[in-house]
Amino acid sequence: MSAITPGAASAGRLTPRAARLAAELEEWDRRTIALAELWPLFARADPASATRTTRRADLAATIAALVDAGMVTVSRSLDRTAMPPLPTRLTLPAPAATASAAALARAVPWRPELAWALTARLTVGQVGVLQTVNTWLRDHGRASDVLPLHERSLDLFGYEKRLDSLIGTSLFGPDRLTLKLLRTFRAHPPLPVRRVGDGPILLVIENSDTFDSLRRALSTTPTAVGHIAWGAGEAFEASVLSVGELPDVHDVAYFGDLDAKGLHIPTAAAASANVEGLPQVRPARGLYQLMLENGNPQPGQAPVDPERAAELATWLGEPSAVAAGELLTGGARVPQETVNARLLATTVDVWISDLW
Repeated sequence: MSAITPGAASAGRLTPRAARLAAELEEWDRRTIALAELWPLFARADPASATRTTRRADLAATIAALVDAGMVTVSRSLDRTAMPPLPTRLTLPAPAATASAAALARAVPWRPELAWALTARLTVGQVGVLQTVNTWLRDHGRASDVLPLHERSLDLFGYEKRLDSLIGTSLFGPDRLTLKLLRTFRAHPPLPVRRVGDGPILLVIENSDTFDSLRRALSTTPTAVGHIAWGAGEAFEASVLSVGELPDVHDVAYFGDLDAKGLHIPTAAAASANVEGLPQVRPARGLYQLMLENGNPQPGQAPVDPERAAELATWLGEPSAVAAGELLTGGARVPQETVNARLLATTVDVWISDLW
């Protein structure tokens, strides 16, 4: 990763757009970047520019700001295919030993909530991010609006997924940026659910066709399943947090494909549910037993390391875990569509075993 270091001219504040492009350039893995490579970075730094007729002029002004700050140098050769001319290549400075972002941070009159920026080890791009937050706090700090994460991200940075990439960085943490400070929260994706009875069990199905077959089977078979949900594949890793909004659900049973992804999904969802104090996500054992007894393993999968296979299969419990682990290490899988409507109709005594 290349370090972008301001020179003596950088003792002023970057514009928000220039700061965002500086942040993108900090992630660049070479010291030079061609104009064709720069355009996608600029699109991420300033998404709104894509629809503006001044897009090229905006990039020219942003490059000029970075040059004035000593963060890049530009080639003598110019792209003159449109106006204004643009350099065909930018060069980033070599990594510097000094904490060069400190001068940029000292030039900012920080709000009390961000005073820690003066002593933190930050990159130039991070200083730019904090400048944007600083201006927002100045102008909107007394407001009371609370927006979901992607709405706040668009509100702050002009890009709905910017906060997603920042939350895992050193900018966030105790006494730093928090979701509360930004008046935002992670909205739980909705979990598509149908009510099929009055029982306490929520049965979650990975794929849509099996969801439909089981929904119809449950409509004619008395069980303790009160709700059936479509997990929508990997979406359930996040939508599991919506389980708490369902009334009278005390038991969550999951049924999915027998492959690495199909076992990772409920394992990850179970961990999230545990953190939030939600009902444990456990396997629908009768349905998995039915799949193992009737499925034809499909080869052609990437073999899973035995240790990882055992880790994934453990969630199933014995005796299914052993058979599932052998499938994974052997590079095979069994799709949950094996348990089709015809099989469900003739094996009720098997799959109902732990749903009653």
